[in-house]
Amino acid sequence: MMQVFNKNNLLLVSFLIFLMFLTRGSHFLTEFSIPDASLIIFLCLGLLIPSILLFCVFFILAAIIDFGSGFFDNSLAFCLTDGYWGLIPTYLVMFFAGKIIKNYDIKFNIFFVLVFVSTTLAFIISTNTYYMFSDRFGSPSFFTSIKYGWNYFPAYLIPNLVYGSIVYSLYQLELKNYFLKFIQRS
Repeated sequence: MMQVFNKNNLLLVSFLIFLMFLTRGSHFLTEFSIPDASLIIFLCLGLLIPSILLFCVFFILAAIIDFGSGFFDNSLAFCLTDGYWGLIPTYLVMFFAGKIIKNYDIKFNIFFVLVFVSTTLAFIISTNTYYMFSDRFGSPSFFTSIKYGWNYFPAYLIPNLVYGSIVYSLYQLELKNYFLKFIQRS
């Protein structure tokens, strides 16, 4: 438990919280926002600070951002249905993918495939729970919900592959250690 709350991890957690607030407003790239980085943030938690406590804290933070945004802008509340809770297993997929990466010396091609597969699985989980439990689409089957949601897959996948590539590069360069040493000297 103490490992989670040391000075270095608090700085890292603060940065991930900043990224969550910076990107959570939109799932897609627009002229006003960059795509949501939540999936990669949960992957980073599993990779850098694999704590179930922090997983819960970040899920609650995401929910507060989403429900707060929905409160102030009703159009953003459209996705806040019973299907929202499907984000728990969605984010767990990414969290455990990060833990897998942490436990093995993975080269970029394997990392890229792992991010691709975990993001695809996260998409299937989040899309299906939304379509099946939101009560906005009747009672679609598993395959029907994938069919309707599939149009959104490229916009869901591509930013996460880009974010994942950035994370891999930073992780391989061990910038975390360099950054932490710099801070400790200050």
